[in-house]
Amino acid sequence: MLRERTHTGAPSWAWMRRLAGLAAWGVLVGAIAVGAAAEQASPRQAHSDVELIQEIDLEDFGSSTGLRLGDLTGDGRLDFALAQHENQNVTCITAMDFMGEILWQEGTPDRSNISTHHDLPIQIYDLTGDGANEVIYITDGRIRVRAGATGALLKEGELPAANANDAITLADLAGNGRAEEILVKDRYNQIWALGRDFEVLWTFRSPGNIAHFPWPHDITGDGHDEVLIGPFALDRDGVELWFAEDFPEDRHSDGTAVGDVTGDGQVEIAIASCNPEVVLVDREGALLWKNDVRHAQHAIIGDFRPDLPGLEVAVLDRDTDRSAQGEDAIIIYGADGETLWHEERMDEGTGRWLSVITQVPPDWDGEAGDLILGYRRGGALPPTLYDGHGRVVAEFPFPNPGPSSLAQHGDILGDGRREIVVWDGRLLQIYTNAAKPAGERAETREPDKRLYNYTHYIGMP
Repeated sequence: MLRERTHTGAPSWAWMRRLAGLAAWGVLVGAIAVGAAAEQASPRQAHSDVELIQEIDLEDFGSSTGLRLGDLTGDGRLDFALAQHENQNVTCITAMDFMGEILWQEGTPDRSNISTHHDLPIQIYDLTGDGANEVIYITDGRIRVRAGATGALLKEGELPAANANDAITLADLAGNGRAEEILVKDRYNQIWALGRDFEVLWTFRSPGNIAHFPWPHDITGDGHDEVLIGPFALDRDGVELWFAEDFPEDRHSDGTAVGDVTGDGQVEIAIASCNPEVVLVDREGALLWKNDVRHAQHAIIGDFRPDLPGLEVAVLDRDTDRSAQGEDAIIIYGADGETLWHEERMDEGTGRWLSVITQVPPDWDGEAGDLILGYRRGGALPPTLYDGHGRVVAEFPFPNPGPSSLAQHGDILGDGRREIVVWDGRLLQIYTNAAKPAGERAETREPDKRLYNYTHYIGMP
C-alpha cells in the first residue's frame, strides 16, 4: 500500500539548532582532518574546508546498500530513495528529498530489514522518457516503476526468473542515445536483457561464473552498448565477444572499470577478481598486464597522477584474513601496471578488511587530479579522500565510521560543488567543501550513469 508521508521525526539535532552551529562544526571538522592526517597530509588539504550541511535521522526506514541518489522532484537537486529487503526482495521504499522530507513510502519499514552485504535491485532513472525520473525496483518476482515525485505506479511486469533480482542495470543496447533496456541477473550465473515493457530480449548463462554487476559501455564504437559482465564481453544481442585472456573460468569479478588507461584513444578494462589478481585487458580482451594480490575487491580508473602519462588503476586489496586482525590495502598502479603506491595500514581495530573505494572527480576542490574516496575502512578511520600519492585530502567524521557505514558522492545541490554523503541504517550526513565557491544552481541535470547504475561493488566510472 502506498502512503504519502511527511518527515515528522525529530533529527538527531534539530534543524534550526544545526544551522546555528554549522560554522563551528566546520571549524571542528577541519581541525579533526588536519590533526588526524598531519603526517600524511596532501597539499590539496589546504583547499578543503569540510562542512556538514545536512544531517537526517533515518528513523525506521534506513537502508544500507539500498540507498540511491537521483533528482526525484525535478528541481535540479539530488534526492534519496532508500530500500529495505528480505533476501534481496525489496520490502519497503522510502523516497526523501534533500531536506529529509518524505515524498512517499511503499511498504512497511522495519529496522530488521536494513542490513545487506550485496546489491539491491533498485535504481533511479527516467525509464519512460518523459523527462522525470522514476524509481525502478524488484519485489515479489516483479519489476516495478514508480513516479519519483509521487510514488504512483506507472508500470510493472514479471521477472524472467524468480531469482533474477540481484541487481538492475540500465543500458543502451538499441543505440538510441539513451539507456532504454534493462539488465537483471541472478547472483553468479545468468543475466537477462529486457525491453522497456520487460520482454526478454536475450539471456546469457555463464559456464562458470560471471560478476556482481554488469557494466554497459560502447567498447567497439558502433553506437550500441556492449555488456561487460566479469571476464565476458557480450554484444548488444547477448552474444559473447570475448572472455578476458588469462582469467580463471571458475572465478567471478568483484569490480569492473572502463577507461582509456594507456592514452591510445581506445578503452581498456580493469577487472578485480576474487582470484588473487587484478588484470587490465584491451577492448578485445587481450591481456595488457596482471598483478597478483590477496583478493582484488574493487578496481577504479582515474587520472590520480596527472604528472604521469595515461590513467591509473586503483585497487582495493582485501585481506583473506577476515578476523579482527585482518587488514586491507589500497594500491595504485600506473598505466603500465607498475605499483605507484601500496598502502601500509598503521591503524588498529576490527573490520579493517572491508573497505570500499571509488573515484571522485577533481571538482571536489578544483585542483588537478582525480581523488579516491575510501570508506567502511574499519578501525577508527573515517571516510577519507586520498590523492594519487595516498595522502589525505579530507576526512569526514561520521559518528560511526565502522563496517556498517557507507559513502557516496555527487553534486547534491546542483551548484557545481561535489558533496560527500555518508550514512548507515540510522543516520545520513552530507558534507561539502566550503572552500570552493558554489556556482549557479541548475534547474535540471543530465543523467549521470554512475548514479543511475549505482552498485555496492564500486568500480564503475
